[in-house]
Amino acid sequence: MAKTAATFPARLADLIESRAGGVVRRFAQAIGVNHQAVHNWLDGARQPGAKALTAIWRVYRVDPLWLLTGEAGVQGPVVLRVAAPARGRAKPDLGRFAAELEDERFVALPLAAAGAAGASPRDLRPQDIADYVVARADWLPHPETVTCVRVVDDAMAPRLPRGAIVAIDHAERDAQKLDGRLVAMRHGGAVAIRICRLAEPGLVIGLTENAAAPAMVFPAAATRDGIVGAVVGWWATA
Repeated sequence: MAKTAATFPARLADLIESRAGGVVRRFAQAIGVNHQAVHNWLDGARQPGAKALTAIWRVYRVDPLWLLTGEAGVQGPVVLRVAAPARGRAKPDLGRFAAELEDERFVALPLAAAGAAGASPRDLRPQDIADYVVARADWLPHPETVTCVRVVDDAMAPRLPRGAIVAIDHAERDAQKLDGRLVAMRHGGAVAIRICRLAEPGLVIGLTENAAAPAMVFPAAATRDGIVGAVVGWWATA
């Protein structure tokens, strides 16, 4: 079996050689992008956006996870509405879907595997990424500090049922600034979604919407370890 190339540009070059006869323009035309964009990818100046990754999956059936990291995944990119997730009571706006897709206004966010749900983007290893979530870029100004995880319990149901996907900004971890907001908190080796409540200067409580689910309590001094980050959006099936 051929050895996997060590870098993304090298893997892309191998893909173009084997599937497009080494012709960059042919590869670019097949996935619907400008050939200069492909040259930028090969030079290491940029990486493909969500639209291009999805196109590569559809046209060549090449796993985007493998292409980006060298590690094989189990499926292609997770395309969840391809729109802004819900925030509060806001509903996804699908009105400009076609135009935005053409403009590549999307980002691919890593969906952390269960055992790595609390890891920050810079600490995620290839084997820690279960998949990628494709989302609109305009609602997320700093995607480099965001990861996605699956909700593992019903503590926040019905707003966030088990299986929903939440986007977590790891740069937002100050309990005072997060008071009253949805946050991800460490719960053993997993991550739990709770409402952050600064009960008093020295005490933080993670409240639930489901009265049957346990709240979480820890000293405010431990918030840097206890709070993974702020929930900045989510996708859930009604």
